[in-house]
Amino acid sequence: MRIFVLDTSAFIMGVNPSSIEGMAYSVPAVADELPDGTMASLRFNTSRISGKLIVKMSDLRSENAVRTASVQLGEDQVLSEADRQILALALNLKLDGKAPTIVSDDYAIQNVAERLKLSYSPLATFGISYEFDWILFCPACFKKYPAGYACAVCRVCGTELKRKVLRKLRARARAEWIQSLIF
Repeated sequence: MRIFVLDTSAFIMGVNPSSIEGMAYSVPAVADELPDGTMASLRFNTSRISGKLIVKMSDLRSENAVRTASVQLGEDQVLSEADRQILALALNLKLDGKAPTIVSDDYAIQNVAERLKLSYSPLATFGISYEFDWILFCPACFKKYPAGYACAVCRVCGTELKRKVLRKLRARARAEWIQSLIF
C-alpha cells in the first residue's frame, strides 16, 4: 500500500486525500497554515473527518533527527513548524517499516528529505536537482557563520546575514510525479 505525507502545498495545489489510492497522512500544523474558508482547508478537514486523511504527530526521536539534519544543512531558519512536523512524521513512518512519500513543492523540505533519505514528490515544480548545504555570511564584511547560527545580524559589523550555498550534491533521481492526485 502506498503512503503519502501531504504538506500544505499539496492541499493548496488541489490534492484530495479522498481520491488517493493508498493512505494519506498529514500533521496538525498543516491545518494551521491553510487559510480558513478555502478549498484547501475544506479538503483537509473533510478528508480528516471522513477518515481518508490521518492527522498525527511524530515521536521525539524523529523530531530530533529532523532538527539535526536541518541545522547541518542550514535549512533550520527556513523550515516552518509544519515543515518540520511533515518531515518528522515521514521519518517516523519510515522507521516503522513503511515507505512514505512526502508530497510537497517546498525546496527546503525536499532538501532535508534528501539528507534523511526520505522519498518526496513535487507537484507543480520539477523538484530539487541538488542537495544544498547552506551557510550564513555577511554581505558587508564577508564573515562566514555556521549553519544554525542563532543571530540574524553579523556580530562584527551588524549587517543582516544572508544565506549562500556552501556545498551541493546531486539529488537522487525523482521519477515519480504525483500529478494524478490533483483533480
